[in-house]
Amino acid sequence: MAHSEDALRQLSRRLDIEALFLKECMQAAVVEIQEIDGTLDLAEGTTLRLRRLQRICHTFNVDLHVALLLAQLSQRAADLEREVEALRRANS
Repeated sequence: MAHSEDALRQLSRRLDIEALFLKECMQAAVVEIQEIDGTLDLAEGTTLRLRRLQRICHTFNVDLHVALLLAQLSQRAADLEREVEALRRANS
């Protein structure tokens, strides 16, 4: 679904996400924007994910695809840490 440039700019301002970054995420199918009662919005939790990806892009000076990989690796590392802790507790 195509959205007007003005509507996307308004959404990016409301979410505090750069408009070009939001558009890039849409094109890469990282987010899906929905229109609810005439207002554009994102699924719950998506805003935090976008902010995290934007922060990774800026911090490490990488593009969106690299930021996605870094976010996935970070999440996997956190999952593995939780599994290790659970195994330690089970063996104590």
